[in-house]
Amino acid sequence: MSTIQKVNFEPVSDILPVQRRDLSLADKSLADPLNAAAIIDGEWLTIDGAYKWIRASAIATPGNAATVRSFPCFLERGRTDRLGMAERKTTCLFRGEYEFDTRVYDASATVGSGAPITTVLQPLKVATITIGTRNFTGLVGHGGAADTNPVVGYVTRLPAVNGGKLRFISGYRS
Repeated sequence: MSTIQKVNFEPVSDILPVQRRDLSLADKSLADPLNAAAIIDGEWLTIDGAYKWIRASAIATPGNAATVRSFPCFLERGRTDRLGMAERKTTCLFRGEYEFDTRVYDASATVGSGAPITTVLQPLKVATITIGTRNFTGLVGHGGAADTNPVVGYVTRLPAVNGGKLRFISGYRS
């Protein structure tokens, strides 16, 4: 299990062929770093019918899997620049290939047909996880052919040999 810190989502390389997308949050209060349910960097979001970011899975109950394509938030908790915008936008990695270290994962979770994260190149999916006393949308192991949830990436380095952070490459091809 990981721990949440100020920086939870870090690129492995500073040169990434990605497109970022700044969109408004459907719930503007999630941009407030003092909100107990604020979105943190490394959480996974999706787009609603109004073209606004929402969490990829409902965080009320751990184990809810994201059933639609989702995107990692790449904006650190506590940044005040997004509070100054009337739209309360946040940034997600929208297209492209990337490799990141993340703290927003649960290696032992088995959500639906999923499996614990144990091997390099294992597929990953998004689900509601608990870290400490709070729920987040984070990475868990995908269950392979029996699992119908979208694959969002593949493990490239396990937390045990990466300072407690899970390293993964993106799974979507643009």
